[in-house]
Amino acid sequence: MRNIWWLIIAAVIIQEPVSSDAAIFQIRHLHLNLIEVNLVWLIATIADLTIGYWIGKFVQKKIAGTKFEKRILRIVTAIENFMGKKGEKFTLVLLGIINFPYANSFIASWFDIPLRQMFALLFIGDVLYWGIEWGINIGVRSFPINPHTALLVVLLVAFLFAVLSKFLLNKVFHAKK
Repeated sequence: MRNIWWLIIAAVIIQEPVSSDAAIFQIRHLHLNLIEVNLVWLIATIADLTIGYWIGKFVQKKIAGTKFEKRILRIVTAIENFMGKKGEKFTLVLLGIINFPYANSFIASWFDIPLRQMFALLFIGDVLYWGIEWGINIGVRSFPINPHTALLVVLLVAFLFAVLSKFLLNKVFHAKK
């Protein structure tokens, strides 16, 4: 039982669809305490967002004027161009759904928006992502199929979600005005 908690902690820190869905599948299969599981997710997500943001700010100071900074600024500009200046908030929520929290807050640390607003928008996206992952599991397990087949279907749907997320992420990062 102890190993399952390590899987859960790793999955909620990484927040990648296939590993998250595998962890949720096991959580439901073992009838673990959902309050504890969601509390672990909440703590991991807040830590991911906070650490990513402060690493972004630290890196900004260290790499000022370098090629890496120019690359990050191109990504930030592409994100801003994706939906326009007013759509930047929606784009941050979208990133929260389709990308890793620590990477999102790292990139968002370059945006010209207040920390609380950036944090709230990314967190909303992460909550939606977590809801989607639970929805995939609950939806698949609502059909009367054996657990092994259900796990394979859950992982397949999660993989498709990951592919779609990658496609959307590429659209965001390579948006032209």
